[in-house]
Amino acid sequence: MAAVKSGARSPRVYGELSELLAAGLVEDRPDLAAYPEAVAAWATTEAQAALMRRHIDSVGPVDEHGQPRDSVLSWLTKLEASALKQRATLGLDPRSEAKLARERAAASVLAVDLTALADRGRAALQAREEAGLPAPPDLAGRVLEGKTSEYTAERAALTAEVYGTTAGRGEVSEPADSGEVGNATRTEQ
Repeated sequence: MAAVKSGARSPRVYGELSELLAAGLVEDRPDLAAYPEAVAAWATTEAQAALMRRHIDSVGPVDEHGQPRDSVLSWLTKLEASALKQRATLGLDPRSEAKLARERAAASVLAVDLTALADRGRAALQAREEAGLPAPPDLAGRVLEGKTSEYTAERAALTAEVYGTTAGRGEVSEPADSGEVGNATRTEQ
């Protein structure tokens, strides 16, 4: 069995740290409990990065020959980049938290406006009906009916062109006898 060096690659090691981080985050930010997969991904990446930083701190960024430890430094860089993106997704840095707050506020205003607009529309329709005015024209229905008719006509024309049928009757039309090779013509026997 290989010795555990950093623990950053061992789920048995980083898993426990990840669970602690996720639980702490959800305790501090209960709104994030609705996104368990995102929280778990963030916690796993943060745990691995913390363990990798600890490993590099203990062994140093260069080996005994003075060469950089490229593999561990590269992996730490990738973990840090991933953690940065995940923090932003969850709103864990000031800029992304402010952006998410703005987006939530805009969405709540829009939802309120849509509800108020729907209420005003229903009230207007009811007032129109109570006044004995005719119902408003069904513009969507007119457009849909026109497009349906156009589609049906186009389909019939294409069917006639492709299959040589008279639109709607299923009759096969005879090809013209032009005497060219490859044309289907009847010959008298």
